Amino acid sequence: MFLDLSDAFMGSSLSQWFLAATWIIGSILLSKIIYWFIGKFVLAITSKTNTRLDDILINAIKKPMLFAIILIGFYVGLNKLTLNDSAQEWISKIYTALITINVTWFLSRIIGALLDEYILPLTKKTNSDLDDQLFPILKRCVTWAIWIIGLIVALNNVGYDVSAMLAGLGIGGLALAMAAQDSVSNFFGGFTIFTDRPFQLGDRIRLNGFDGNVSDIGMRSFRLKTLDGTEVIIPNSKATDSIVENVTRASAKKIKLELGLTYDTTPEKMELAIKILEDIANAEQDTAREDLPAHAYFTTYGDFSLGILLVYYIRNEADYYGTQSKINMEILKRFNENELSFAFPTQTIEMFKKN
Repeated sequence: MFLDLSDAFMGSSLSQWFLAATWIIGSILLSKIIYWFIGKFVLAITSKTNTRLDDILINAIKKPMLFAIILIGFYVGLNKLTLNDSAQEWISKIYTALITINVTWFLSRIIGALLDEYILPLTKKTNSDLDDQLFPILKRCVTWAIWIIGLIVALNNVGYDVSAMLAGLGIGGLALAMAAQDSVSNFFGGFTIFTDRPFQLGDRIRLNGFDGNVSDIGMRSFRLKTLDGTEVIIPNSKATDSIVENVTRASAKKIKLELGLTYDTTPEKMELAIKILEDIANAEQDTAREDLPAHAYFTTYGDFSLGILLVYYIRNEADYYGTQSKINMEILKRFNENELSFAFPTQTIEMFKKN
């Protein structure tokens, strides 16, 4: 028994099914061949040109173009079949939606590639880190906007009531926003950080008892590398609701050193001690002696000592603890050389003999 190609199967003859399958399989094979040809020859030619625009365009349209070839093959192949009006209407709607999605895919790829090629290098040339942080967010927002518009157009072409769907999404979005107030506040907190810039990457800040350098800033939270070596993840809303102390932006750090001399120190010795302290602090190269000179003061009559206060400033870029150590060591040497005695708690007990 020979196969009769005129036999009907689901309303179409076997020859029609064979022709439809030929178009579909042929379009898939053709897309594979074109993909290989582009990668082997076209990109090799465009890489030798003086501009990168052709490389960007080829890489952007390569995959959407192949998908378009397959769509054409399916559409032509299915039209070879004998289908009822309802099936043809659904195929036309689905095909239109897929074409819309394919165009959206192409636009998102080409715009993303152009942003990477022309906008990203500009952010690398600036001294600010803000544009480097905002670029990925901008690119993501643009991509999502293109896809949302494309999906809305595709659904509208299929026949969905887009206005009713958007109204439902608006109500659902309001309910979601109410349920996710913390996430929303953190998102707007991140926006505030990017625009108001209370701190940026690498800055040392103090916030809610934490002290460290900002290692990363995201849309929900930022990361702080503390002086203890640990990493703290802080929600962005905390930066807008709390007082942030930016240590990095200070020109110098204020140091207050309190010393006590014994009560047998003469006024001349006290004046000498004050002069020695000011000379030592102002002679140190890492102190801000030009705009913030050091000063020493005779401040208190304590229980056990005569109090002296030394106020000086260490430059922000200097070694904070190392500078203090050098100054303290020099004070110890100079005070010993000049026989200036540090006080310590003492008690004098007088004993009377009873007659």
